[in-house]
Order: sequence, then C-alpha cells, then structure tokens
Amino acid sequence: MANKENRYIPQVVFHPGETLAEKLAEMKMGPKEFAVRTDKPEKTINAVLKGESSITPDMAVQFESVTKIPAHFWMNKQRSFDEYQARERQP
Repeated sequence: MANKENRYIPQVVFHPGETLAEKLAEMKMGPKEFAVRTDKPEKTINAVLKGESSITPDMAVQFESVTKIPAHFWMNKQRSFDEYQARERQP
C-alpha cells in the first residue's frame, strides 16, 4: 500500500471541457455544430465546455466519433478531474 508521501498529486487538473474547447477551436467547429454531430443538446455541450457538467461514457463515445480522440481519453480526463475535486474538498 502506497503512503501519501509517495503519490503524485498534481496541483491543478482542468475540467475536460477545456480540452474539448481547444479541440473544437482546432477543428474550427462551434458548440452548435458539435452538438448536432454528437446528437446531444447544445445546452449540454455548452455546460461541458463551461465545466458545469461531466462527460458521461455515452458522451465520450460520441465525442470520439467526431474528434477522433479515443473515448477512454475523455473518460480519463473526467476521472482525473473528479478525483482532483474530491481531494480539494478534503480538510
């Protein structure tokens, strides 16, 4: 069992919506078009982009089909962010 001193804990972990925003900019695609292509409501995509909503496994698979970034990448980003948030809430 690893003790706390041997674990790497990053000081900052960004919401996966930031990575998605960068990818959409690279693809020259707005949230509305991305929503249509992923069959998700534009409101949901905007919430992810703002860091107000999590990426679900179903969303990750749909994101993969449009961005060509594997679903596991999106899920790992979300998991890392969720873990970071949980650690930040610890006293």
